[in-house]
Amino acid sequence: MDSNEFIEKLGGDGARKIVLVVSEKPSPPEPGPLVEDVVKSHEVKEALRRRGIERLYRFQAEAVNLLNSGKNTMIVAGTGTGKTEAFLIPVLERVVEEPFLRRVRALLVYPTKALARDQLARINSLLSAIFGVRASVFDGDTSEKEREEIYNTPPQILITNPDMLHYGLMLSPRFRQLCSTAEFVVLDDVHAYVGVLGAHTHYVFRRLRRILTTEPVFVGASATIGNPREFAYALFGGEVEVVNAGPGRRGLVYHVFEKPLVRSRLAEVASLISICVKEGLKTLAFADSHKAVEFIRRLCKRMDVEVLVHRAGLLPEDRRRVEESFHSGKALAVAATPTLELGIDIGDLDCVILANVPPSYGRYVQRTGRCGRRGGTSYVITVLGNDPISQYYESCPDDFFTKGVEPLAIEPRNEEVARLQLLAAALDKPLRLGELNEFEREIVENLEAEGFLRFVKGKGYYRATSSAASYLKSRPGLRGTGELIFIHDTRGKLLGFREMPMALKELFPGAVYFHSGGTYLSLDLSPPRATVSRLPDDYGLATSPLYYSEPVEFKPRGSREVWGVSVDYGSLRVKEVVYGYVLRDFESGATLKESVLDKEYTYEFSTKSLLIHFPMNFEWSLMGNAESFHATEHVLIAAAQMVVGAAPTDLGGVSYPSGQVFIYDSYPGGSGCSKLLFDRLEEAFKKALRILGSCSCEDGCPKCIYSPYCGNNNKVLSRRKALKLLSSLAEGGGELKASDNLLGRPLA
Repeated sequence: MDSNEFIEKLGGDGARKIVLVVSEKPSPPEPGPLVEDVVKSHEVKEALRRRGIERLYRFQAEAVNLLNSGKNTMIVAGTGTGKTEAFLIPVLERVVEEPFLRRVRALLVYPTKALARDQLARINSLLSAIFGVRASVFDGDTSEKEREEIYNTPPQILITNPDMLHYGLMLSPRFRQLCSTAEFVVLDDVHAYVGVLGAHTHYVFRRLRRILTTEPVFVGASATIGNPREFAYALFGGEVEVVNAGPGRRGLVYHVFEKPLVRSRLAEVASLISICVKEGLKTLAFADSHKAVEFIRRLCKRMDVEVLVHRAGLLPEDRRRVEESFHSGKALAVAATPTLELGIDIGDLDCVILANVPPSYGRYVQRTGRCGRRGGTSYVITVLGNDPISQYYESCPDDFFTKGVEPLAIEPRNEEVARLQLLAAALDKPLRLGELNEFEREIVENLEAEGFLRFVKGKGYYRATSSAASYLKSRPGLRGTGELIFIHDTRGKLLGFREMPMALKELFPGAVYFHSGGTYLSLDLSPPRATVSRLPDDYGLATSPLYYSEPVEFKPRGSREVWGVSVDYGSLRVKEVVYGYVLRDFESGATLKESVLDKEYTYEFSTKSLLIHFPMNFEWSLMGNAESFHATEHVLIAAAQMVVGAAPTDLGGVSYPSGQVFIYDSYPGGSGCSKLLFDRLEEAFKKALRILGSCSCEDGCPKCIYSPYCGNNNKVLSRRKALKLLSSLAEGGGELKASDNLLGRPLA
């Protein structure tokens, strides 16, 4: 079946509307010089030839030359185009000059343990032809015996992850010594280092620099990044040269936007998976929440189609089992959260199905990068739904494919991250005053007052106390700063984990929790533990939390004016409270009842936030203003997904009838999304206005202002009033007057 026939089949059964088809022609990287014209080492030339590489791509040759000259380099090239060879060749040429020098010459840092071990096999396939050169993985899964071998006989190439660097630098003098000789530091999949992980990694690399015996050459590699020079500077702390190879697809790829006419969005994804599997197409479906991928798996099971699930919160051995089955071809279909965006080797794909429009074009490219790599025809199918983002792109589908890869951002001024990392730095080695900026000095002074740091007079530095070491050991890793909730069944078996505050909304007593193909009822939530009981596989109900968010304290640190409205950005202490839940039918999503819990479940954390001071309309009642501001909050969070690449759950919001609207990072400490939104709020206002104005509903629906994440089940909302508010601001204010700052109950 050729591509046209397949797409015609999808659109010909009356079950869906094909909104847009875009064909992407093969675009392999531009050929470059022969290997012998670039590579000097005979051993490295032979190793490349044994792998069938006689000629380099242009971008590979450029990267090799820059790295050989000692310049920090950022390599931007499509998935599977040879980025690894581009940074390995200079490393290997340096190593073979002194092949028996037993010390680490290069640190290769990957965002996850799974990806690091996955890449080891690829790296070893090149090293096997070079006598005396070794690469080893050092991470949390490395046995004591293997660690001793690495310490006693260091490999020239050490492969690790940011978490291992973090813990190893502060807890092990032997690990610090092992890493201290690195001449190259490579960070692959750079696009993964956004949000909390990016802030942590910024500090981890600063700490690494402090123990290195010489200034290294930093190398970054990514398939999708809109501001490679600026982003790499933020991570590495130094200027970089950029080598850009372009997309690099080898096969023809059809990009399809479609909208289901007779099914829900997730049921449509399951139907598409069934069609693809029956056609023998290796298929990966992405959804943005663990509940969604579990739903997809359950729906496919009812169609007698086996689908595996890959998501955060599963035990590591369960995720590896899924990866191996998919790579080997034993499984033809996997439903995943963004955990499989990274370059874990699952082989080339025939079809990628997206249950949501990805939050950014860069994430779209990342999720779909393995389609079209082996030269055949492949498909990317995006399912549009009845939500504001889908509504926008159904009306303006070309906007998605013409906006390009967005810039990424890191928020180093994350108090939670900086607090942890500055303590860790003081454990690595004494922390000198001259190393700290004003923001960090204030944090260090607070840590000293709490007894975690001790200032050594006459030396000008801080030392970590024994309390600091205990505190750091008790904290979670670099993936977030929220408290972990460990999920056990009634027999005490560990099933997985979730991080606060999301765990609060998924594991309150009475919640239906979906995990690895099973359905469970949450019986108890007593942090750090949740207890669940298995329900029948055909259990037909689902739950959604009823909750509200309440700002506790806001400290502005920047202000600007947007469309005549004052907007602040700063630190927010917020309390989230789950007080009840909605019981829904699993198949239809219809509400069956609302229930109030026996007690409220709360979690309080610090984050970053915008505070928008909208003017009240005194022609409306207090309730009318509340409807306007609550709807505006919802539509701005939706618009933020297009403007700053925020995922649907990356931002939370609180609105008051007096016009104060908080839009905050949902992760403790902050993720950087709200800062980007603060900088680009004009664009978000424009897109929000377009969403409101293009909807034909009476006064609110899922296509414009309803949110599946609304804490009060989408009550107190008005599309018309939100439209009037933003329209009046766009026109210069009109009859709107300044708010008198009267605070009412917040609406989440």
